[in-house]
Formats: sequence, C-alpha cells, structure tokens
Amino acid sequence: MYKILTTQELQRLGFTSEEIRRARNCCLLRLSRGVYVARHICAVHSHRPLWASIEENAHDEFKRFGDNRDRIEELNAAVMARCELKFQERQERLRRQERQQRLPEAEPNHVDEAPERTDSTEAPETFSHISAALIHGLPVAYPVTHQVEVFRPGVNRQFKSLLVRGSNVPPQHRVRTGGILVTTLERTLIDVARHYNLDIAVAMLDSALHRQLTTTDTILATLDQCAEKRNTKKVRLALDLADARRESPAESIAAVRFYQYGITGMEPQVVFRHESLSKDIRVDFCHRSARLIVEIDGLGKLYLNSGVPREELEKERRREQWLRDRGYLVIRISWKELFHERRFIEIKRALMRVA
Repeated sequence: MYKILTTQELQRLGFTSEEIRRARNCCLLRLSRGVYVARHICAVHSHRPLWASIEENAHDEFKRFGDNRDRIEELNAAVMARCELKFQERQERLRRQERQQRLPEAEPNHVDEAPERTDSTEAPETFSHISAALIHGLPVAYPVTHQVEVFRPGVNRQFKSLLVRGSNVPPQHRVRTGGILVTTLERTLIDVARHYNLDIAVAMLDSALHRQLTTTDTILATLDQCAEKRNTKKVRLALDLADARRESPAESIAAVRFYQYGITGMEPQVVFRHESLSKDIRVDFCHRSARLIVEIDGLGKLYLNSGVPREELEKERRREQWLRDRGYLVIRISWKELFHERRFIEIKRALMRVA
C-alpha cells in the first residue's frame, strides 16, 4: 500500500506551497489535484515526514518498472488516493454529526444558526470496474484505462481522471472495504466482462476461480440479479472461456486467442512424468492428439531481461528437448506475440497437418 497525502495533510505537516513544489521534483508524485503519493526515500531530511512510513515498512515505495505496468500502478495509486479522500470525507461527516448531536437545545429567544450540511443526501459512490478489480486484488493484464471508475446513482460524468456511471447498484452488489464502498467481487467481474475486452475479463475470472475466491455459479447468480442486460452474452462467453487451472494472465490471454483463431483442444497445465528428474514437467498448454505443446513466456519473463540465470536457461532447454524427443512440437509465445497473429497461425498450421 502506498502512502497517499492530500494538500491539507501536507500543510498540517508544515509544508508550504513552494516546499510542496520542490518535493514534487524529488520524492513526491502528484496523482491528481490536491492528492500526492510518496514515491521513495530521499536524501533531503526535511522531506522525512513524507516517506518516514516507507522507511518503517508501513507503506510501500512507489513501483516503477519502465514498461506498461507503470500505467497500471499509477491507476492503482489513483484509486487508493480517491479511496483515501472518500474515507476522509466520510470521517468528516461523522465528526460534524457528532458535534451537532452534542449541541445544547436552543434557549428561548436564541437565534438558531443555519444547520451545518451533513451531505446525507449525497448519492453514495461505489468503486467499480477496473478500479474495483484493483481493490479486490485482481490482475489487470494490460492497461485499458487511466480513469478511476465509480457508480453514482443518477450521475453520468466524465472527467480527465474520473469516470462516473449513473447506474444504481443494489445493496447486495456492494461491500464496504476500508471505509469505502466497492462492488462485490462477482459484480466487479461481471462489469469488467460487460464493458472491457474479453482477454481482460478472462484473466480476472481465471485468477478469481484459481484462487477459489468465488465460483461460476455464484457469478451467474449475481448476473441474473443485474438490472443491466446489455452485453450479457459477452459476460457469459467470458465465463465459458474461464478456467481455474490457468495460473497467469498471459495464459488467459493465450486461451482467448485460441478461441478467436478457432483453435480447439488446447488443455491447460498438462503434467508429464520425467523419469530422470525428481519432479514432473508441467506445460502451459498441450494438444494431446496433435502432440503439440504451447508454452507462454509471460510478462514476468519478458521483463527479466538478462536476469535469468544461465543454469535456469539450461534447465529449460533440457526440458524442451525431453519433450521433443518424445515426439512433441513445442511452440513458445512471448508476451508481445500474444498480440500478433504469427504464432497462432503457426499453431493452426501445425494442427492442420495432423487433422
């Protein structure tokens, strides 16, 4: 969890506007108007109040990967920032209500002041879609939005960093987490499948099912309760393609590509018994009758650069050779190749040769 700071909090810590500006060139990142995140520990002693909790391991250093994951991290931080703001607003409303309850009854001839606004009529805001997925800890396979997404009944607005949808979410589809409202895990999965790409939705569904956070039947029951019927077939397709055996977003994207290119029979996480090793060989996908194996080099492997030890590469080479010696064709797909046709055309041709 990152340390989120508002302008008011920075001012309470003694930072002037000029000092905030200087800190932004150092260890403070502006997420949106009046909201910041502590990026890292710096050498400026006067900035210590900003990052002391990072040094004490109470908060995380803001992650930078140098690739597309940075956009997802920035959105995650923006979601956390809005959660913090909504939590502070809720706490302030509760404090105002407590103060009003403690006020003595007005004396005769006493002129009452105008009652303080409690915002009790304000429409409840519920985090939804990709923002809710991040709160629930679901994987976002690749960046698809930079906006924080919320439901607010009767309001449809779009700002630079905020998307407000006017749908009315039933109480059973909302849960309070850390003082803020968020759509339930099942409703979040449905909303993402309804409004985003199939591979984004299937990656989240696979993760939730693999971790046993929910079941297909529970998601379908929630879908039946939704007032919105648009793209319901798309949601059901995502559920049909989901498989709890898959272990990474890259594998989920590959499975969606198989569907899109008309490739069938690819079984995930197939295990082979290796006689000379103490552990079995497990492959990402196997087409048994075609003796075809597909291995996915996911996002983590792609960004390892030269950090893969030589012995690990040698183990991988021996593993593949063992499979080839038994008549299997092994096709490897990198993360980037998941978004191009070439490898999938190669797989189709391999299947056609044995059809």
